[in-house]
Amino acid sequence: MRAEAEPMVDDEPAELTWGSFNVFSYTPNMPKAAYQVLHHLLGEQQPGGLCLTTEEQIAETLGIHRSVAGRGLLHLGLARMVFRKSKGIYQLNPMLSGFHTPAEHKKAIDALPEEDWLDVDDFQERYEAALEAHQEEVRLRQLERKQGTTPAAPGVADLTAARRRSRKP
Repeated sequence: MRAEAEPMVDDEPAELTWGSFNVFSYTPNMPKAAYQVLHHLLGEQQPGGLCLTTEEQIAETLGIHRSVAGRGLLHLGLARMVFRKSKGIYQLNPMLSGFHTPAEHKKAIDALPEEDWLDVDDFQERYEAALEAHQEEVRLRQLERKQGTTPAAPGVADLTAARRRSRKP
């Protein structure tokens, strides 16, 4: 006589039980590393899209260099898909995140500022404008370093000059 195995019953609800991923139809044209990092973060997220990981951990898991993981995170940030809260703490845009319930998901999306919406017709243009602004900022910083100057905020120039004078013998 063969004994039937009892079905496994898990009283614990799944970590993530709800997500709406139709937003991927609006994903901009980004470098491959950005998609690799995004898929990793989606798999590592806590309910609500919180991701506790570092560039180093992402790179090690994906088998890529840390700088490649960093560039992926940069592009995801420019696309407003991932927000860096602090070192090792990232937040997925609620439109990408998994939640316990549809109500939690809706509440998070309703609280999202309009500039962070992903399902808009000009999403690619927004990403490209953010990328262009970032590249211009990097170019200006490189130029300033090359010229040996550093930009000062308005009203700070006098304080900076006074500090330089006080350091001279």
